[in-house]
Amino acid sequence: MKRIAVALLVGAVASSCVTAAAQDVWPSKPVTVVVPFAAGGNTDVLARIFAERMSRRLGQQFLIENKAGAGGTTGIVSMTKAPADGYTLAVATTAGLASNAVIMKDKLGYNAEKDIAYLYNMATQPNLMVVHPSVPAKTLTELIGWLKTNPRTPYATSGIGSSQHICGEMLAQEAGLEIVPVAYRASNQQMQDLISGQIKLACDNFSTAWEQAKAGNARAIAVGSAKRYSFSPDVPTFAETLNGFEVLSAFGWVGPAGLDKAVVAKLVAELTVVGQDPEVNERLRALGVESSRLAGDAFAAYMRSERQRLAPIVEKAGIKPP
Repeated sequence: MKRIAVALLVGAVASSCVTAAAQDVWPSKPVTVVVPFAAGGNTDVLARIFAERMSRRLGQQFLIENKAGAGGTTGIVSMTKAPADGYTLAVATTAGLASNAVIMKDKLGYNAEKDIAYLYNMATQPNLMVVHPSVPAKTLTELIGWLKTNPRTPYATSGIGSSQHICGEMLAQEAGLEIVPVAYRASNQQMQDLISGQIKLACDNFSTAWEQAKAGNARAIAVGSAKRYSFSPDVPTFAETLNGFEVLSAFGWVGPAGLDKAVVAKLVAELTVVGQDPEVNERLRALGVESSRLAGDAFAAYMRSERQRLAPIVEKAGIKPP
């Protein structure tokens, strides 16, 4: 019995040593970073900026793998099913971590509270309401009036639970409107139809919509930040007309639940260093997003608060999974 006990003890010590050694050398091979949207969009570009710096800092490639679908949730499902060894991570947004977590619940394929390790929120940006120049409204009050006289006006979204969809539902609830969401596969398609006048209204991510407003292809009406956005200080916020109205997209790094604490600590520390880099921040600003720098538990708490905030909006709107 003593020999058995000693053998078990030696085995346990050896196992712990191997685990500790693995933690010390992580990463010892390339890391896959799942982006749950198509290449070329904001999430993809932000992920690539950080992945390139992480590759440099840690001496292993951080390889982007685009897995688009289901409003940014398909890729997250695949990430949560991967081994929790630090070699499969994801860059997710509010759509996958909050709004769709409320809308789809058991049909989501993962639990946003229990199945995800929250690592680092790179950036946030508000949505910007824009209209085709043929729409006579120049202010949010005027737009609400126009929409009341033009019921069932369609507005562009990236699908159920997207920030564009939530923005439209919030506006409808707050202003007593009846507007109709139309799903597109990508923001560039939304903007093409807006520019051509096939659709009159969109509440897209700021960086996408603002470029069209600056070019004169669309008119900016209101921005979804709590205060006026630093990139467009002359554009009023929704909240200036509709008290408390806020719609933002967050972009953050996550991993599967069960990641070793040492790996989590290393990821959080390295991502934080990258997020503080002046050159990286210049590149973020060039995209029209503001650095966020919420790490670990603070990032998790923020997403938890977003789920709580969005739940009554989703329930009132009667939004159901597709």
